[in-house]
Amino acid sequence: MRVTVRVPATVANLGPGFDCIALALQLQNDVRAEPAERTAVVTEGAEAVPALDSIEDSLVVSAYRAVCTQLDVAPLELRFNCVQRIPVGRGLGSSAAAIVAGVLTAVSLHQAPWDEQDVINIVAGLEGHADNAAAAVLGGLAIAPPDAPAETIPVPDQVRAVLWIPDLAVRTADARAVLPDRVARGDAVFNASRCALLVRALTLPDLGGLRTAMQDRLHQDARGALMPATDAVMAAALDGGADGASLAGAGPSVIALTASDPAPVVAAMRDAGRRLDVAARVTVLSPRNFGTRVDVRP
Repeated sequence: MRVTVRVPATVANLGPGFDCIALALQLQNDVRAEPAERTAVVTEGAEAVPALDSIEDSLVVSAYRAVCTQLDVAPLELRFNCVQRIPVGRGLGSSAAAIVAGVLTAVSLHQAPWDEQDVINIVAGLEGHADNAAAAVLGGLAIAPPDAPAETIPVPDQVRAVLWIPDLAVRTADARAVLPDRVARGDAVFNASRCALLVRALTLPDLGGLRTAMQDRLHQDARGALMPATDAVMAAALDGGADGASLAGAGPSVIALTASDPAPVVAAMRDAGRRLDVAARVTVLSPRNFGTRVDVRP
């Protein structure tokens, strides 16, 4: 059997939704797994990563093998051909995409009796949180409580995501290490209210409400020291006409949402990065209201 898994990019921590809200985007990695004499990983594409020191370093392979262990089946020797379009270490869910691909390869080849929520739970267990996993599997605006089933709502067709993606990569572990262990009650209430406003703004839709709804007090300020240009880029996006802006995932990328012509937002974010002498590219993507797709063929 040959399995092809197409996994979208995702932006976790969307606005106030730290570790619980994520957005799927129309950018995907393709992973094809087919029988081989020895397991191997071949990557290609604009965002291809350097060759791995060992096959055990591959998140796709380790996720596949972890599921085989859970199913109590012997892993097959497979060649994984990966077309990498999602930038690595930029807050766009590249790790979750790799883990989802490995998990769904195992589910398909070994006929695991699991539904979407089971897959999300397994990916979350391997990655440590469920927001990226939920958005990758379900698509749309995914809400991923740590102790309840994930849900998704469709994002209005007119919304565009403008991504400022710096050349600098930041490890998620490093970005989490700077966060405080405790937060003030006022900050927790602030973010809870903004989460409610975010879901309202994208459901009604009331996109003008995103400027307030995408505000955050839980993680963006703490992570600013790792990526000092992001505050200026977020402010520039709003000045350029974006409806709302925030860090993308753990950063260092910035996401701005707009229902208007994205060109002024692109120009404003690009100019802000250049003024601060930060090499970056800016791209416009549509939200993706469907999740991962799996194709199994003989």
